[in-house]
Amino acid sequence: SRRGALLSAVAVSSAIATFFSSPPDAYALGDVGSAAPKFTLPATGGGTVALEDVLKANKYTVLYFYNQDFSQGCSIEAERFNQALPDFAKKGAEVVGVSMDNMEKHEEFCTAKGLGFKLLSDGDGSVSASYGADLKIPILGKFSDRQTFLIDASGTIKGHWLERDGSMGNVKTPAHTQQILEAIDKL
Repeated sequence: SRRGALLSAVAVSSAIATFFSSPPDAYALGDVGSAAPKFTLPATGGGTVALEDVLKANKYTVLYFYNQDFSQGCSIEAERFNQALPDFAKKGAEVVGVSMDNMEKHEEFCTAKGLGFKLLSDGDGSVSASYGADLKIPILGKFSDRQTFLIDASGTIKGHWLERDGSMGNVKTPAHTQQILEAIDKL
């Protein structure tokens, strides 16, 4: 019925508004200065990627969590990281993206966007949760929260950016990749 559909829409809107008016404490885990939680996840291009291996191969790792492949904001963010890959490489940094999407969707996204970095599938959300980057939206489900971590070769978190204010910068700004590059320069 129309009344039932309207009540459902109001309930969903109310749940989403309540969630975003009181976002979770994203600093519960993954604070700057703490050890980055270790993980091994399936990766685009085949096989798995272990954080430990990425850390050994680079001075810095830019680990960014994002909501969903092909969503507008996350597509823009991936494209900005992709455009800045040469700048990150000059500084000895590797970019790695993580979301709860499956590998098939990740492969399609990488191909469609021409991404030159790996995307990892955190299907059960455990890695996102270990970084405090898990997002549970009532009725809609679980997603990775848009957050970026700068991790040095020793595994220490050196930078943390969120989708909301109160961090080193907002991941939604066009200057996000530049903020990370500048943070690397200061280390």
